[in-house]
Amino acid sequence: MGVVYEVVDRLDRHLALKVLRPEKAADPRLVEEFLNEAEATRSVGHEHVVQVLAAGEDAGRPFYLMEFVDGPPLNRLLEEKGRLPWPEAVKTALQVAAALRHAHGKGLIHRDVKPQNILLFRDGRARLTDFGIVKDISSLKGFLVKGRAVGTAAYASPEQCLGKRLDSSTDMYSLGATLYHMVCGRPPFEGGGRSETMRLTVGAPPEPPSSIVPDLPKALCNAILRMLEKKQTDRYPSMDRLIRDLEMVLMGRVAIGAPTPRVDARAIGPLKATRRPADEVRKKPRVSPEIVVLILLSLAAAGVALLALLH
Repeated sequence: MGVVYEVVDRLDRHLALKVLRPEKAADPRLVEEFLNEAEATRSVGHEHVVQVLAAGEDAGRPFYLMEFVDGPPLNRLLEEKGRLPWPEAVKTALQVAAALRHAHGKGLIHRDVKPQNILLFRDGRARLTDFGIVKDISSLKGFLVKGRAVGTAAYASPEQCLGKRLDSSTDMYSLGATLYHMVCGRPPFEGGGRSETMRLTVGAPPEPPSSIVPDLPKALCNAILRMLEKKQTDRYPSMDRLIRDLEMVLMGRVAIGAPTPRVDARAIGPLKATRRPADEVRKKPRVSPEIVVLILLSLAAAGVALLALLH
């Protein structure tokens, strides 16, 4: 959509200036999308969301000013290092989760969480950016994407790939895919192209992170796999719960259990069919009290006789 420059203002502050590309500035729809991105980013207003300071137009080209982040985007850092030490990855994920929690509280879902949209200061502070396809669901139960899947395939949720109803758990999945990439060195699914990646996202289980990096804490692996559940309702119910668990992982104070196994309903049917009705179950014969008394008396008499013989 645009080109980003590092600029210095009259107060000697370093800022980031994003300008819409000339070939796109003639399209009113793209101009509106560009300005909506700036407004959506500004409206979130969180310490881990990049700050938008001003917006305007020059020679027919819209622009907006943002705070300048002096480090690389996360995707570039991963290209250089391959993967990150897991404590560093968890700290970054916690900051992004806090930003998403704040956005969700305002009824906004990002829909495109990925390493390219996470900027890093040199001291490790993270900023979530690019709210270009953010969706306000504050007055809806979800948002149905019609006709096309949105987001980037390697980090898009199964419901995005299928064009189904989205909610805040969509961002949960994308953050999980990003955290997976940070600790494993690659996203959970990489096909030969967009369509193949989406097919794997919908139908294939992710390879456990511990099988790629054996020294990862089990609790962290379990948390990532829960974020990557296919069904929205099987993921963490909120960013609050995720943040709590990741903080515990970072402190080494808890072993988060693996997701609860779910029984396949198709396997239950044959088991039910093999059970016999209660009236067909053969009952064990019961011994009457009279017979029990006779047996006990007989044993007692035999014992007396045995004692007499011994004397």
